[in-house]
Amino acid sequence: MTPDHLDMDPALERAISEIRDEAIPNEVVESAAARVWARLNEPVEHIRNCADFQALIPDFRAKRLPEARALLLQDHLHECVACRRVFEGKVIPLPVTPRVTGHAATAASRTRWAIAAGVVAAGGLVAWFTIVQFGGPSGRAVVQSINGTLYEVSDAGIRVMKAGEPLPQGVEIRTARDSSAMVALADGSHLEMRERSEFSTSQGGTDVTVHLDRGSIIVQAAKRHSGHLYVATADCRVAVTGTLFGVSAGVKGSRVSVVEGEVHVTQGNRESVLHPGDQVSTTPVLEPSSLQDDFSWSHNQGWLHQLAVLRDNLRQVRMPQARYSSKLVGLLPASTVFYASIPNLAEYLGEAQQVFRRRAEENSELRAWLSGPGAAVEPVLQKLRSANEYLGDEIAIFGTADHFGPVFMAEVKRDGFPEFLKKAGLPVVASEMRGDVVLFSPNHDALSVPLDGGFQHTPFYTRIMEAYSQGAGMLLCADLAHVPGPQPAPRGVQYLVAEQKEIGQHMETRAALAFDSARTGIASWLGEPSPMGALDYISPEAGFVMAFTMNNPGAIFDELPQTLPAQQSMDIRHEAAASLGGEFAFAVDGPVFPVPSWKIVAEVYDSARFEAAVEKAAAAFQFRTSHETVGSRTFYTLAGNPPNPLTEAHYTFASGYLIAAPTRALVTQALDVQTNGAGIVRSPAFLGLMPHDPYTNASALVYQNLGNTLAPLAGLLGPKAPTEMSNMKPFLIAAYREPDRIALASTGDLLGSSFTNFLSGSVFGLANNAVPWAQFLGTTHSPFSSR
Repeated sequence: MTPDHLDMDPALERAISEIRDEAIPNEVVESAAARVWARLNEPVEHIRNCADFQALIPDFRAKRLPEARALLLQDHLHECVACRRVFEGKVIPLPVTPRVTGHAATAASRTRWAIAAGVVAAGGLVAWFTIVQFGGPSGRAVVQSINGTLYEVSDAGIRVMKAGEPLPQGVEIRTARDSSAMVALADGSHLEMRERSEFSTSQGGTDVTVHLDRGSIIVQAAKRHSGHLYVATADCRVAVTGTLFGVSAGVKGSRVSVVEGEVHVTQGNRESVLHPGDQVSTTPVLEPSSLQDDFSWSHNQGWLHQLAVLRDNLRQVRMPQARYSSKLVGLLPASTVFYASIPNLAEYLGEAQQVFRRRAEENSELRAWLSGPGAAVEPVLQKLRSANEYLGDEIAIFGTADHFGPVFMAEVKRDGFPEFLKKAGLPVVASEMRGDVVLFSPNHDALSVPLDGGFQHTPFYTRIMEAYSQGAGMLLCADLAHVPGPQPAPRGVQYLVAEQKEIGQHMETRAALAFDSARTGIASWLGEPSPMGALDYISPEAGFVMAFTMNNPGAIFDELPQTLPAQQSMDIRHEAAASLGGEFAFAVDGPVFPVPSWKIVAEVYDSARFEAAVEKAAAAFQFRTSHETVGSRTFYTLAGNPPNPLTEAHYTFASGYLIAAPTRALVTQALDVQTNGAGIVRSPAFLGLMPHDPYTNASALVYQNLGNTLAPLAGLLGPKAPTEMSNMKPFLIAAYREPDRIALASTGDLLGSSFTNFLSGSVFGLANNAVPWAQFLGTTHSPFSSR
């Protein structure tokens, strides 16, 4: 049978006819021929193994690698742990296979041409078969819609993208704060990007890889007849076909959640297969989150509907590891304004004494109560350590608005507790049994409180039960709006819920302030938990890091002293704030003396406008400015007059960030840290201090590891050195903004001073309390004082 007798599909026949009859301009043909000829004349080198990939790393770091090779290397680094460790400088690279020369090279060249001809012929047949059998590709990759602002990030800077634009392969795109975007890939897959998310794409054969650098995406993967869609983060790779799933990548690692279909997640040499309702995290500090929370940011109602259907069909089963409920809290009266819960274990009761003392530092209301009506709490706890055998698993302490004196309550599991109270010499004047529950108090009137369960119908009870739902250790909760105290609670503050429990063999402390109206201080401008690309420029050797996101970048200028006339200051503030993206990081990243090795990294959307604001400010303060272009990068200098190493700053702009430091060498080092993927977020010491919770990212982070830096100085000062210098332990505090609360978490116990500054509103005060700068410098004023 000849081709003339083949029965062809009418649609295919029309398409072939249109292609055959299309007139192609000569300039297009000549341009294509020139590109092909240039490629044919390029030296051909095969990449055969890991050694060949590792040989490309120096040129990649120096940005001398052609774009195609750079993409191949980047894709390989995501998949190959061994090469990634070489890239990070942890192992010595493999020896490179010698290149073929002379006659052998000629023979190899002829072989390559023969193989290439075969590949071209085979490729044509495959393309024809694919078009006839399955139809062509669905189209080009495009940006479908944008809610807010979407940027294209390249070495040339950042550029605002518009809906309908093609999605450039190998180029990173990033959503701004309060922004999202919907992207369609060429294979018909759709991606929704959350705010401050960033990814690029690459293609190898029929495989497409989405490289998620940071943030969150929801993917509706198209069904494919060949190849795969991959999503690669820094520590895992996700392989899918025809699936609805979400991926988040942040400081703590990556998390994958599946709504529909099957997903294969590869991490190192381990692979997990996920089905609808399943979820996996790449690090132990990144705890599971409900699928509702993982997808709640989406604007796509279709995906949210599918999630709702899945949620209704899944049976939620939770294996208790701590106290997930309480019989006692449900008995309390509606007037309860203070509640504490302690496990009935000797070691916990002993620790509870310290917890009460430290929590009293958080606000004046609790401090006043624990030094007045609640003064008996600590001595009673001390005596109760020997009463374990009489009481149930939990001991509760509560107070009401009418009778605020502390009332202790517990289930009784053995007779003889009243006699124990008498013999123990507790400062208790009254006790009584109500069913199987005993109440006792140092205040006789306090026992007149009814146990009618009215507390269950209050918002305060709802807050407390949220803490139980996450597994309770020691709880201390207060309705700050109604707790009697020397002064009213700060405006808008309603509830304090603090807890301490053991997670992963580490004691973690966390607390949350709930709000019922407008916020003040840091709580008013802190952004929601978001990726922090600024941390990529900070090295693991940094001794102090403070990073945060802001929903109003202009608020950072309110922290600074007002030294210019009001109108002039307002103009500069407006210009600078309008160019900022709302992400900031400050670090001490190197020697502290004689010149502190500070770094400032800030997200900048409009570098030209920001530079203009700097020039205005420099003129107002009579600072000198200059700039120098080295290669393709411009470095700027801002210096006091006369020159002084302590009043000089160097900075540049890269990938949508401003990077500033006291010397150009430090700026260059920060750029190298980011280019090599060696930022502090890859440091085991830093990640090891991360609190265990479902948050992928944080709203703010404060990290301190100055012990090694300051210890030599303490040795020089001898007995005159502050004790904190030689005995500083590393710590990390994470803050999370939610719609109605601010939460803090730490593997240390530093929440008292931190909460004070969240309420008073000083970000520099937060840094000052984290590290006693004034003591180190021998001054009475902190360098972070803002007034």
